[in-house]
Parts: sequence; C-alpha cells; structure tokens
Amino acid sequence: MTRSNNKKLTDYSYYNARELGEEWNEKLLRIARESPVESGGFRILFDRSPDIFTIPKLTSHSYRCGGLFMEEELLGYAIATFQKRYIDRERLSDVMYLGNMHVTKKRRGTGFFYRMSEFFFGDLSPRIEYFYAYIMEQNEPALSMVNRRHARFPNTPYSTVVGVITMVTILLNIPVRMSKKYTIRTATHDDIEPIVELLQEEFSARFLAPEINRDIFLKNLQQRPNFGIENYLLALTNNQIVGVCSGWDMTSFKKNRVMGYGITLGMTRLLFNAVAPLWGIRSLPDAGEPFRDITIAEYAVKDREPAIMEALLRYAYNTFKRQGYHSIIFGTSVDDPLLALTKSFITKQVRSHVVLSSMEAGKLTERKNIPLIYADTVQI
Repeated sequence: MTRSNNKKLTDYSYYNARELGEEWNEKLLRIARESPVESGGFRILFDRSPDIFTIPKLTSHSYRCGGLFMEEELLGYAIATFQKRYIDRERLSDVMYLGNMHVTKKRRGTGFFYRMSEFFFGDLSPRIEYFYAYIMEQNEPALSMVNRRHARFPNTPYSTVVGVITMVTILLNIPVRMSKKYTIRTATHDDIEPIVELLQEEFSARFLAPEINRDIFLKNLQQRPNFGIENYLLALTNNQIVGVCSGWDMTSFKKNRVMGYGITLGMTRLLFNAVAPLWGIRSLPDAGEPFRDITIAEYAVKDREPAIMEALLRYAYNTFKRQGYHSIIFGTSVDDPLLALTKSFITKQVRSHVVLSSMEAGKLTERKNIPLIYADTVQI
C-alpha cells in the first residue's frame, strides 16, 4: 500500500457516512457476497437477493441504510430498522436493530462501526430506548468491540452481551413418528383469535419479541410473500387449540448458501447424499447452491409445554420432507427448555451473542443474563 493510501486510512477527513437508498441494492448485495460468515472451515452466505431491503420492510415500521465512504469508495454498510419490541414483561419499547453489517475485505480494520456511530446514533429520537444486534459466537473481532468506547467518537453507545440465541437447522432425512397425544391441522381464518392470544402470551414474556396483535397479524398475512393463514399449523387436544407455529418458505428473498462445508461437514454431506436416494430424500446442495429451507417464523404453546412444540415440529418435519425441502430452521435462546426437543432430530446449530446497547450506561446495569431472549428467525 502506498504512503498516500496509508494516510487516507488514518486521516479522518477522508471518511464520510452517507444515506443509501434502494438504488444501491445491487452494490450492497455484491459486498455481502464477498464476505460470507466463516466458522471452523464452514462458510455460509446469508443471501438476501434479489432485494436486501425486503426483510427490513417486513420487520419494522421504518429503516435507514448507511454507508461509509473513503472519498468515493464504499467501504461498507449497515441497515438500522426501527421496531417495537418487548423489553420487560408486557411492556413494549421503541428499539433499533442494527443488522446487515458488511465491510469490504480489503477495507476491514478501518473502524467501520466507530466511524458510523454519528450517522446511526447521533440524532435519534429520545423514544428509542435500546439498540440491539446479533454477533455470531465465533466472530471475535466484532465481540471485541462490546463494552469498548472510542474517545474520538462520542456517539458510540455503551453495550453489553445479555444472552445467547441459537438457530437450529433441522435436516429432513429419515421419517419421524408423529405425536399421538395431539391432533395437528392447518389453520383457517376462523382460528385467528386463539392464534393471536397464544402468540401474545408467548411474545410478551420474551425479551426482544416483536409486537403482535390482531391488526399486525392480519397485516402480516397480507404483506408477507408466499404466506397466508394456511402457513400456520395448530396443535389441538380435546378440540382446544394449545399450540401454533408458522412454516414459511422465505427462499424467494432470503437464501442460505453454504459456500464451503469444511472437512467434517463435507464428509457428512457426502455420506448423507450417498444414502439420500435410498431414503427418498433430497440431496444436500453443492457449495454455493442455496438450501431449500422452511423457517419457523412464530410459535407458541400453552404453558410452554415442550411436548406440544415437539408434536408441531414432527408434523412439520414429515410434511416438508415430503415436499422436497432440505431443512427446517428453528430459533430460540440457549436457556429455553423448548430447545431440548430438537435433540430428536439431526441438527446443525449456529449460536449468536445478543448485544444490547444504550447511550446511557446506567440502563444496561441490570440487563445481564436475560432469560428467554427471542430469536427472530425472520430478520436474522
């Protein structure tokens, strides 16, 4: 690197943050493709093509995309979405989620987060109580920034890790037995009221769960691509609805591409694909090809009874296996008793730290080791 370029990396006058509109979509997707997530030889690209702004629109009431430039070169970007989430039981709060953060490979180490702090945090509404983000467990450089502030950037928020969530990929391979204790059926519009009641009870008890009510539920039915009331499965006992979950094929705008399986997963894939024709199941895709996934977008069960959730997952497993899907994605916090039911299946887990931030250090003092943090499988 020339002396002139070295000077540019250290001289703050060369950097500027700008608002990025939807006309930047292709450029943003290209930067994301250049930086897949890596963990122990396993590389995965969370592909948000064809429109990186689809998920922010679906999960927030407004959003803002910012890019960091060195003169006219775009170094990286992030998207902030503004939402209402449950912070304390039954208390909704205005929060900001910071996601889709990508920095070009050759410009890493330029202090992207600090240089963007004024853009994202410098002129926020006082109603925004907290900011939050997810950092994968193996992402040491990003984790090293937690609790670190930069004297030159006063609008860097205070932050702390408040818990860990896991995204469980359930591979659809050999058949599993259905539950005999619960009846499972597809929902109809007549079931909306009990579905919303179950979701409200579950969400209001979970930290960072989204706002839900009848109006929002109906809006989701209208706005979500490839989604309707038939995406909800219900668990019943004695003709009473005791559980619900939604299975959503999001691959039209959210694809998971394994760019490199690594040695262990690569061998597992070879063995899996060798027996796939015998089992009558879909082979795992080549590196770079997308998985055909079903996302469990919402779920709730009466009294948080694991057996009800397991009955729903077993039904979903056999249903989507017959339809040729590779996997089901199920997310929750690592302390959730419902997580144990996934041991009935062959799974791959990816854990992420949940980082909570505020401009006031005092607001974080009691926010440690929070139980039952919501894992938002739609926006992650």
